[in-house]
Amino acid sequence: MKTNDFRTSHSRTLSMIRFFSAARPLVAQAGLVFCFSLLSLAAMAQPSARQLFYNISLRIDTSLYTWEQHRLQIRDEAHLWFTYLDESPTVELRFYHRQQNVRGLSFLPPGDGYEILDSLLHVNDEYYRAKLRLQNITQTEFLTIPLQVSQSSQRAPTVYELRLFPVTQTLAYLPEEPNELFVGEEKTIVLESNKPENIRFNQVWTSGLPVNYQLSRREDKIYVQILSTQPGRQKLEIPLSLRKPFLDEEGHPVYHLPPLEKIITVKPARLAFLAIDQREVSFEPGARREPLEIELGYDSKLKMLKTYRVESQEEPGGRLIAEIFTRNVLGNGRVLCWLRLYDYHQRSDGYLYIKDGDRAVYISNLDIIPETKVTAISLRRDGQDWQPGNRVFPGERIELKLEGQSLHKADFRFDGLTELKIDSIIRNEREVAFSALVPIDIRQNNIQIFNRGEPLRQALSIQEYERARKLDFVSLSYGQQSISFDQADILIFAGETLPDIVLHFDRSLIDEERLHGPQELELDIQVLERSGALIDRREIRNITICPDATSPRYRAAREEGCWQTSIRLNEYLRRKTFELDAWTSIRITLRHKQEKYGKNALSKTVEFVLHRKSLFDIDVSFPAGLIIKI
Repeated sequence: MKTNDFRTSHSRTLSMIRFFSAARPLVAQAGLVFCFSLLSLAAMAQPSARQLFYNISLRIDTSLYTWEQHRLQIRDEAHLWFTYLDESPTVELRFYHRQQNVRGLSFLPPGDGYEILDSLLHVNDEYYRAKLRLQNITQTEFLTIPLQVSQSSQRAPTVYELRLFPVTQTLAYLPEEPNELFVGEEKTIVLESNKPENIRFNQVWTSGLPVNYQLSRREDKIYVQILSTQPGRQKLEIPLSLRKPFLDEEGHPVYHLPPLEKIITVKPARLAFLAIDQREVSFEPGARREPLEIELGYDSKLKMLKTYRVESQEEPGGRLIAEIFTRNVLGNGRVLCWLRLYDYHQRSDGYLYIKDGDRAVYISNLDIIPETKVTAISLRRDGQDWQPGNRVFPGERIELKLEGQSLHKADFRFDGLTELKIDSIIRNEREVAFSALVPIDIRQNNIQIFNRGEPLRQALSIQEYERARKLDFVSLSYGQQSISFDQADILIFAGETLPDIVLHFDRSLIDEERLHGPQELELDIQVLERSGALIDRREIRNITICPDATSPRYRAAREEGCWQTSIRLNEYLRRKTFELDAWTSIRITLRHKQEKYGKNALSKTVEFVLHRKSLFDIDVSFPAGLIIKI
């Protein structure tokens, strides 16, 4: 049943329900029963897997999964579940159809998450077989294979969607080391997993725990930063969620791993730990900059209006990392200070020691990292790899990657892009990736990139399309006739008198259905006499035909240099078309500029021949007499 037919039937049924409801109770009851029967019949008209196929199988690696044995009901819809190991495996699908119901089967255009390797092959009139390559299974939501089915009982083909439900076994654990920490000490450890891309988490620090933690993802690895706050034998417990589940013993999908547990012995620190209100600060060597204002934890022995050295080791003679100048005690019980930076430091490298001269008096920690800087921009389009560059086109969907330093703490914004989404996989200190849409009617020439409101030196450049459109936007007028240049015959016989030949340009067609941009053309005109000798030639270069106001790019395009009028040949020929002798040829060649469009440039030649009808009137006479002399 067609969708429109079903909607019409449904609408009529509702109308009947309203009618019978207004009637007497008994009549209304009978009407309702009848109408709900019609609704049931309409619902049954939609094909189900059991109506079309008596089985469906999916083969992956050495495993076989069938619709009869591996079917799951998810959100009230039937799914075929299967277990995967690789992110992009090749699978074989077989559809064992009911011959009395199915006359034909074909794939609809593929969606996200898979690529069709082999089209459906009908094997011995028993089943249809095809091969697919699944792509990036873990990140793909709602993996569905749409099929077009021709049914014996239906005139129009119907659509059947095979819903797949991938599951996988994910393992994760914490290493044995470290198992000892000092109060206030922070360590970074790697969370070991066979499928780190399948683990889902937020990147927020916990609070109020004996051992707080934060998870982060860098270079396809998951890191756990732990910070001890209370001495004693403490239990670290980390719950983890999954993108793709595993099945429990009863066959139900499970989206959580058992919490990771680790016992850590937290020892009291010999030196008091003074916390800094900032976890990260930026440092650029050689740059003259003002000291940073920070708040430091208070201690009664801490002296005001004094400069303390900050080094990376407790012993004397350590590398100078920074200086802290204490100013005054705040009402919140903390100390307002100035921080002057001299070198980089990572928390994972150990404590920072606050020293009075060469004597360590306190410990603290923070990350001193390079300033956020973008050094390169790369783009990836459908079916392509990452390519360096910043040129984008209106209306295209792109993937954008920024490379540089300290990018993990940046907050990027793009002036003009829409549907911007950050890639959770490519996001670390050295690179971050986004997907976005360039609006088709964007008017600016550049898309400025901002980090926390400050513009970067780099930007995306908006480029107009330079596609060669077929010559259907050019028409030829001669005499009383007009024809599209693209459809014109190569040889046209014109009447004895040809007033003119005119080339018209329909600018509304250039960006119809697809953007092409201004068309840069060249025109050659040759006039040849009946013997083939060239008697006139004209070349018109730099013909630029721009799209008109119907194009989405009209407001952003430049009108300078665009050809606004038609081309009349008589304005260029020495002898006008109506002065040419019979059987003279006018050869017109229109082509795209080769240096502009390369191998995509189009060219066509149309030749007019001026012919006339001829009548041969021959008189033959013979002499009246002959004189023969021997």
